[in-house]
Amino acid sequence: MQSVTLTDLSIKGLLPRGNERYEVFDSKVPGFAVRVFPSGIKSFVLLYRQQGKLRRLTLGRYPVVSLSEARRIAQRALNSVAHGSDPQQSKTDARKVIAFEETVDTFIATHCARFNRTKTAHETARVLRSQFVKRWGSRDVREIARADLVAVLDRIVATGAPSAANHALAAIRKFFNWAVERGLIETSPCFGLKKPAPHRSRDRVLSDGELAKVFVATVPVGYPYGSIVALLILTAQRRGEVTEMRWSEIDFDNATWTIPAARTKSNRMQVLPLVPQALATLSALPRFDDDRVFPAQAASSNSFSGFSRAKKRLDEVSGVTQWVVHDLRRTAATGMAKLGVAPHVVERILNHTSGTLGGVAGVYNRFGYLPEMRAALDQWSAHVSAVQKGT
Repeated sequence: MQSVTLTDLSIKGLLPRGNERYEVFDSKVPGFAVRVFPSGIKSFVLLYRQQGKLRRLTLGRYPVVSLSEARRIAQRALNSVAHGSDPQQSKTDARKVIAFEETVDTFIATHCARFNRTKTAHETARVLRSQFVKRWGSRDVREIARADLVAVLDRIVATGAPSAANHALAAIRKFFNWAVERGLIETSPCFGLKKPAPHRSRDRVLSDGELAKVFVATVPVGYPYGSIVALLILTAQRRGEVTEMRWSEIDFDNATWTIPAARTKSNRMQVLPLVPQALATLSALPRFDDDRVFPAQAASSNSFSGFSRAKKRLDEVSGVTQWVVHDLRRTAATGMAKLGVAPHVVERILNHTSGTLGGVAGVYNRFGYLPEMRAALDQWSAHVSAVQKGT
């Protein structure tokens, strides 16, 4: 098998030989050759032996792949052979699609389930699947570029949800960082990407008139969203805590709701007094599921999640706009403070660990403030009823 020192000039001078396909070998790298096709196309190949069998590895078409680059690839491949690896098999494995959807499932099952709180893991999974999996599904995770990511985030911002876009970026950045650590991709397309929208510290508090209109609108909006919002107003708890409520957590006899630590942001169990209005709201709810108070329509194993459409309906009925659900919690806290409720009681209702109940005081102060919390929520409930009657 004759070989020559391949150069760009010699390769360009190689002409087709009728219908014959032929190869010219390089004298510098054993087994490295340029193959000339009848069409005039030229490509680099490497012949080597693996376990006694002759193998051929295609390295790329000339001049898309340069001679110097093809030599480097060939030398790396021969080095792999010398160490017992088969570069042909490695190339085959590299061509296997690493589907985005399947990789996300692995990320959720291994990383999120192991290192995140249950609520955080569920939220990360929800964002990844609703915003990214439905668009990228079976695409190879290695092919997803920054432009793909920016397109998704821009679409979210365009819907009027800049905060949701920021949350989506945080979730997908966590995923791609994990993929880099696992060796699935070389670099993250999120690297150096700024938040799609500036972070705004919200201070929106609904006026008494706005609060009354929203509360009244919960009746025609009805179950489940109207009932959820009514309970958010009456309890001052977070949306996820109310939406994930279980019947087993409600003690109708003692008028309390026990929220397990796994579902609270502070990771601390909350025993919350329920005012008569809240109990009446719960008693009137249909029981479509023995476990969840607000099960999803499609699957009772999940809780209600159709917030965007339901919120638009509530805004239309109430006539109150430019507010988010979390503003109800801030409104309740501000309202109780105006009614003269002590700051530490408001913090206990909110299940905060900062302020007067933070640090060492929070650790050693085991008094639950249940009577004070009940009195405060009764005052707040009476205020909601009063402003409601004024509409």
